[in-house]
Amino acid sequence: MKKIIFGLLSIILILLMIAIVRSVLMPSKQQPIEIPVSDTPEMPGAVERLAKSITFQTVSYDDTLMIDYSAFLAFHEFLKESYPLAFSRMELDVVHNYTLVLKWSGKDSLLPPAIFMAHQDVVPVDDDSKGMWTVPAFEGLIKDGILYGRGVIDDKINLMGQLETAEYLLSQGFQPERTIYFIFGHDEEIGGEKGAAQVAQNFENRGIKAAFVLDEGGIITYEKVPGMSRPVALIGTSEKGYVTLELKVDIPGGHSSFPAKTTSIDVLAKALTDLRSKPFPPGFAPSVKDFIDYLAPEMPFLQKTVLGNRWLFQPIIYKIYSASPVGDAMIRTTMVPTILQAGVKENAIPTIAKAKVNYRLLPGTTVEEVIAHTRKAIGNDLVEITQVGEPKQGTVSSSPDSSAFRSMMSPLKHHFDDPVVAPFLMIGGTDSRHFYGVTPNIYKFSPMIDPIGFHGVDEQLNISDYQKTLGFYHDFIRSL
Repeated sequence: MKKIIFGLLSIILILLMIAIVRSVLMPSKQQPIEIPVSDTPEMPGAVERLAKSITFQTVSYDDTLMIDYSAFLAFHEFLKESYPLAFSRMELDVVHNYTLVLKWSGKDSLLPPAIFMAHQDVVPVDDDSKGMWTVPAFEGLIKDGILYGRGVIDDKINLMGQLETAEYLLSQGFQPERTIYFIFGHDEEIGGEKGAAQVAQNFENRGIKAAFVLDEGGIITYEKVPGMSRPVALIGTSEKGYVTLELKVDIPGGHSSFPAKTTSIDVLAKALTDLRSKPFPPGFAPSVKDFIDYLAPEMPFLQKTVLGNRWLFQPIIYKIYSASPVGDAMIRTTMVPTILQAGVKENAIPTIAKAKVNYRLLPGTTVEEVIAHTRKAIGNDLVEITQVGEPKQGTVSSSPDSSAFRSMMSPLKHHFDDPVVAPFLMIGGTDSRHFYGVTPNIYKFSPMIDPIGFHGVDEQLNISDYQKTLGFYHDFIRSL
């Protein structure tokens, strides 16, 4: 027994020594392609134009009959007036009446083009929360250096920032070496099927193969990556998938004064509890592995040793990530009930009880696997399981070794206080997911710092940070 214990301790010691040596020798991956950078040039009126863009209520609703498309047309006129050079010197194509595609022809038509994306539409402000805003959600008001407004960070900061930069560069007589497309979808918040998806299909039909796509996504954060003393610029290299399942229980109801032992609500409630108690197993998608590989060399030694040696400390890493909702979402397919329906009267037991459960799929997880997991976790044939709508699979991972990814590093480090740059897995969805037939290099990044109010109350932007956004776009676009 002593020999066995000694042998096990020796093996553990050897493994730890290997991990420590690997950590000491671990090279940094912060190796940018150096491009010219400069201080942000003066773009007079840029903040005022961004504020004005908020006043156009380009709201997308799931019920498309509720959408006021006149707001989009008015927004288009505002853009044309604000950026006359962009709209006169670039080719404009309007897809499905509201999505804008601008083509800025480059000097060398043989170079594959670059694609920049943003979306015009915003999510609604529900009536119950309107009075909770510091300023009205669609007035585009600046208070104490903060610009408040629905859509300021999702996603008009990128749309206006890209046009602002293009207009400035055009005024300086600049022409890019390669052609640049700006694609501004009108229905991203409801799937992008009539906007970006149609543009992507058009590009595929025309045989356009792009060098890369840059769309909204990750951010620069000072607070969302534990263990980092420096800011981190998170560039999304893949997205999770999406599917919703409906759970339905049909048991005859009746009067509430003599209830049966089991009702439809009882069965549905237990099904949801059982489902939530049996999460999907954890796993590392390729983009999460890249995330860890880029961060680990920049962390303190203990964290570097653990994260930099997944082969040895994988269970510990899973436990660390599972401790927070965002971390847990990065390592497993998640599921959560979002809509419950049962009953119409307080003294009547409903016959039918239904729930919609939303799943966000790790890349590689199939809808069939989701349904099988759900059925096994619930283990009750009284619960009918039905897929709702069209699912979206998780996307493949774009390489962080591409020239586009590494060219973003220099302007990021210059304008945003030298952040660590890292790829990561987007747990939300973007319009760029439609463009994998156009390029394998799709990056999801919004050059802004720790946004507040995303899809919520008091969506806001520190106007001093907008200058950094413009600086990033100026240097990156100029380098193309």
